[in-house]
Amino acid sequence: MHFEMMSREWSQMSQQDNWDGFRMEAVTPVTKHLQAAHTLFLGTQLREAGYIYQFGPFFQSEGQRTVITARAGLDGAVNGRWIQKIGTGFELKASSATHLKDMQRNMHDASLEYTGKDWTCGAKVAWQGAWLGGGSFTQRVLPSLTLGGDLTFVAVNNIMTIGQLGVRWAEGKDVVTLGVSQQPSPKTGSNVQELRAQYVRRLSDRLSLGAELKLSRPDKESGLSMCYEYAFRNARIQGLLDTDGKVSCCVSDYQGLGFTGMIDYARSDYKFGVLMHIMPPDQNQPM
Repeated sequence: MHFEMMSREWSQMSQQDNWDGFRMEAVTPVTKHLQAAHTLFLGTQLREAGYIYQFGPFFQSEGQRTVITARAGLDGAVNGRWIQKIGTGFELKASSATHLKDMQRNMHDASLEYTGKDWTCGAKVAWQGAWLGGGSFTQRVLPSLTLGGDLTFVAVNNIMTIGQLGVRWAEGKDVVTLGVSQQPSPKTGSNVQELRAQYVRRLSDRLSLGAELKLSRPDKESGLSMCYEYAFRNARIQGLLDTDGKVSCCVSDYQGLGFTGMIDYARSDYKFGVLMHIMPPDQNQPM
């Protein structure tokens, strides 16, 4: 298990796709392995024009050893991603996002990951207005215990360093993860440490509950988040509540409909959206 996946259960529950307005997605098969995807956004918080249209291909080889996706939008955004499995343990990933009207939004990255019997490692390099480079490592020391770390160097202000350490305990229906990170503050330049503790409990085959506590120093800030996920046979419901004043919910129907709502009381930000997913007749699962 790679380092970014150590808290995957919590991430799958808490990272909801909240949008504003109406969104329609359509998938058209071109060949056995190639599909064309269309997305239309109609909302109030997207762009000055009030809408976005995106189009791009999705390619997946036999055995899913090669995956290539790309998207281009009328707003000038162009992005792509390539994933290639090499041999039995290596995986190469590369992605690029650019904006024809705003060059400051350009981002490019590449990484190489290796998965061993009970350990993983990875190296990455990226450009996000400045060069970034680093690596990660995880080791399963017990059947239920995994340790790992990640170190990133940013080529600004005489090399800025971002470090993370993580612990994962997974046994039965319980998953506990603990992460500690340190990075320079963009405001003061001094190092800021943050602790994140997450707990996920699978109450049944359909219902899961989770909570996250985060603490930071030296600013002494804290936050608590709670979320749930209920999976029906053809749908999924996710909900999130945190102490920052944010309440959100996302309902996705595998047959092609979705609803989302998010209220951020502290920022007076409200988002409500509807999704329509048009899929080929032989598909019954979302992409």
